[in-house]
Amino acid sequence: RNVLLSLFVTTPESSFTNEEQLQMLRKIEKAAIYIEAQAKDYGVSAELIYDFTAYPDLKKEAETDFVINEEVDFVDRLDEEIALWQEEILAYEEVKAQYGADGIATMIFVNNPGISYAIVYDGTDSQKETMILFSEDYYTPGKKETETAYSHEILHVFGAHDLYEDAEFTGEVTDYVALTYPREIMYTVTQNGEQIEGSISPITAYHLGWIEDADEIHKFPQLIRE
Repeated sequence: RNVLLSLFVTTPESSFTNEEQLQMLRKIEKAAIYIEAQAKDYGVSAELIYDFTAYPDLKKEAETDFVINEEVDFVDRLDEEIALWQEEILAYEEVKAQYGADGIATMIFVNNPGISYAIVYDGTDSQKETMILFSEDYYTPGKKETETAYSHEILHVFGAHDLYEDAEFTGEVTDYVALTYPREIMYTVTQNGEQIEGSISPITAYHLGWIEDADEIHKFPQLIRE
């Protein structure tokens, strides 16, 4: 059981209407249903609690006085803001206890084109993990970000790794994934229509802790969980 907090950010150039917030919620709902179903296929019970219409305390709002988009170097300033929000707005331990959750992460929504990403605990940074989720795809102007992309980022905070070229692993691994699991959601977030088409391969299932072994970790020891 894991809680996903929603934090909607107002910037000098963008904000969310109530309807736009609900649009984001509907996409997260599809992502959650997908992840829970994939876990079930691996014999694992997973529950994501995220519905801020049913649980209003799972929605927060914040403002920045600087622009957040890919045209400017915003990452360091946003990191500082996130650290403040974690202390002042996001009551992680209280929320975890209230919902009897095993884990918690925050989805930070920005109503701009951008490249969504996750800030994952690596042993040194904050254990309070977050995802920065943009409403539109930076690479395709005017196209809304997909449910697949949001699923990809959510999976990151639970242990999944990028499996595409030039990300985390060598070309030997990414070439293998491309050939063997071309629809792996940590390899590609391509989506046609509104349905999530990606799959979760044994590699990602292993990284998520859904299974304890996978053939690939013996072929490629770099895939072994740390």
